[in-house]
Order: sequence, then C-alpha cells, then structure tokens
Amino acid sequence: MTVLLFLTIIIIFLGVDYVMQRKNKPAPVTYQTQHNHDPLRVPSGIFFAPSHTWLTLFPSGNVRIGIDDFVLRMMKDPKLVLLKRAGTTVRKGEPLLQIKEELRTITARSPIDAEVVELNDTVQAHPEALRESLFSDGWAYTIRPKKISDLTGLFLGEQSRAWIQREFGRLRDFVAGFTQDGSLAPALMQDGGMVVEGVFKSFSDEQCQQFEQQFLFVD
Repeated sequence: MTVLLFLTIIIIFLGVDYVMQRKNKPAPVTYQTQHNHDPLRVPSGIFFAPSHTWLTLFPSGNVRIGIDDFVLRMMKDPKLVLLKRAGTTVRKGEPLLQIKEELRTITARSPIDAEVVELNDTVQAHPEALRESLFSDGWAYTIRPKKISDLTGLFLGEQSRAWIQREFGRLRDFVAGFTQDGSLAPALMQDGGMVVEGVFKSFSDEQCQQFEQQFLFVD
C-alpha cells in the first residue's frame, strides 16, 4: 500500500513537472560527447542519486539501479563489475559496483540501504547495453530498499536535469584543476561543457581517485 501511494505521488509530481516544462519551455539537457551526438539521457520517470546512480521503482517495492550517463559518457568502452551477491545487504555509502575502462577503475556506492535481490549478469557479459538501452537492459542490480521513503531524498524530473547541469559545471572545474593554468581543460571538455568521449582514460590513477571522491561518494 505504501509503495502504491508513493508511486501515485511520483506520477502526480511528474505530471506537474511536465506542465511546468511546457509552460516555461526550459532548454533540454543536450550535453554531448565529441564522437557520440546523442543527448545525455536523463528521463523524467527515473530517480537520480548524487552518487551518479539511477533508480527505477516498481509496484512490488523493488528497485532497479545502475550507473548514470554522466559517468558512462566519459568512457568509450565502459564495463561494469558487480561487487554484491543476491541476498546480501548493502548500506548507504557502501561500494556497490565498479566502472572500468582498460586500466582505469572507479567505484560507485549505494545511495540507500537495501537488500540485493538480483544481479544483472547480462550487462557484464554484454556491456554494450550501457550504450544502447541503459534504462531497460543496462541496470546492475534489483534491490529492495529498507525504506521506500529514502527515495524522496533523490532527484526526479526537473530536479534531475538541474542537478546534471550543476554537475557539468563541477566537472569543468575539476578538469581545469589538472594543471595550475587549466591548460588540459580544452582538450578534455568541449565548448558549452560537453564531455569529450574517452576523457576517463586521460585521468591518472590519482585523478581517478579524486573524481571518485568528489562525484561518486555518498554523504
């Protein structure tokens, strides 16, 4: 009953979000990679967490979770490594999965307390799903939140789009800090804040750790 009520609230929220978008006609999130001209995927019906994970709630109370497009678009050939087993409990802030490209690895953390119900082994064997069908086939786990109300602290609808725009601003500052004069920034970011696809491989091990701490940690 609580889950159905929560879903109803989400539907109402998304309806209001849609009306406000039509009224105000905000610019869509169209940050693009240098080689992939598809817009960054930030669908309205998906929750997004500050740890750059996305979550989809089902009427059963279960949630599918995966890594978001902000992180994936920094790589040309990302692969997921799942760190939890079905039946285990994961706490908020605990390492949940790793995203790898060649020798570079970063770790994403769980945004909520939950029980792991199912692993998506298919996405490990077929990582192209992260590119082709992120929100249908590119999920990492099915989890069951300890408290459904924890989802209210995440981003949804217009909140998600505004947050992603702020994150690109933080990313520009992060890249500019690679050198004292920020000389590497133009090589890694395009005009308007667009991400150069494959920028992740340009990071050193230390910079990967810094990125993880600044963008993937959970408070």
